Amino acid sequence: MADGDNPTVHHPRRRLGRSALPHLLAMVIFGLLAWSGGSTLRQGVDGLAAPSLMIGAAGAVGALLMVASPSGPADRSGPDPHRLVRLAMVLAAVIALATGTALAPDGMDRGFVISVDAVLAGALASYALLAGGQRPGVRVMDACEAEAEHRFR
Repeated sequence: MADGDNPTVHHPRRRLGRSALPHLLAMVIFGLLAWSGGSTLRQGVDGLAAPSLMIGAAGAVGALLMVASPSGPADRSGPDPHRLVRLAMVLAAVIALATGTALAPDGMDRGFVISVDAVLAGALASYALLAGGQRPGVRVMDACEAEAEHRFR
């Protein structure tokens, strides 16, 4: 009998689980936002187009990296790749909001453009903050429970 038919032989495979679905959905949504921003760059609405392009690209690439990279530190001394991606997305949201504010037109449309840019930047920052998987407090509690179980055995 071949190893592929034997149920006792474990073949490690990397499969996309349920946790990848929200990231893939975010990748599509942010990709459409980047496409929309890129297509409106030539139409003279730079205050909306440039931040949409920046936020969309950062969100799509960030979501792709969240799916593609392993969770947890690469080694014990290195930083968590997901944390770095999340930090880069928050930084991109802040930069895009500053760019949108600088490029916003004068007059009565200025407030509208800045508020739309703020909502888009907030969406990217919210995704970055919520996309990390397990909350840090949960990891601390798991470590505390494991330590207590080890001590009282």
